[in-house]
Amino acid sequence: MVTLRPLVISAPFGNYLHPARTTPTIGTFTALRRGGRPAAFGRAVLTVRYYRRMQAWVNRIGLRNPGIDSVVPQPAHGPRVADSILSVHGFSDDEWWYLLDRADHLRPLALELNISCPNVGGVSWPDELFTRAVATGLTVIVKIPPIRYTEMADAAVSAGVPWIHATNTLPVAKGGMSGAPLRPLALDCVARLRHRYGTSVNIIGGGGIRSAADVAEFAAAGADRFAVGSYAMRPGALSSDRWVAGIREAAERLCQPVS
Repeated sequence: MVTLRPLVISAPFGNYLHPARTTPTIGTFTALRRGGRPAAFGRAVLTVRYYRRMQAWVNRIGLRNPGIDSVVPQPAHGPRVADSILSVHGFSDDEWWYLLDRADHLRPLALELNISCPNVGGVSWPDELFTRAVATGLTVIVKIPPIRYTEMADAAVSAGVPWIHATNTLPVAKGGMSGAPLRPLALDCVARLRHRYGTSVNIIGGGGIRSAADVAEFAAAGADRFAVGSYAMRPGALSSDRWVAGIREAAERLCQPVS
């Protein structure tokens, strides 16, 4: 079992930010090029709107990426694949099988199956996806939505998937919502997963984490590791890792041993 660092930087922010003592998530990559190369961080955030009164972000970043064939084990810029979670999404059975084959060749630290992006249509997956992903021998993570996730989680755990990432953004009319409104849903999801599966699955908890106190709430709900996403858009994130220091220290203190 690969041991993930206590704090995970969620996709797509792991493409741009990799603070010390964290695990970045690169991607999400699709089988084919989708909308060209990922925009620079400054341009990417133009697809995100902040609602101050709700302390919420709504994004339409979607899955803009150059395709899985662009990924090299050790890029000139950014983290090594071997030190990263590789996030992928397929739009058909054949695309999923191709992504699994490429991931098997690249051998990332872990493979995240992102089946819950709210900007690309409905949530579905091939019947054999989780079994075939586990068969690669990679550490597999399934990233679930904050609502209507039970069928997906049951199928993943039954196939032997060792990690669930709870959760992705909340689908709303203008895209995917993250930030403070997502946190109670994500906390409830983590608690329900822990109650349903006990210690048979490891949980990455994330959704609206902005402080050490938020990390403590996710730990109390049953999370083993912790993830930050749109919080990465705070000022100074690109130039320093101090923006995440308090969260990282709480994660390191509160993370649980996993098997």
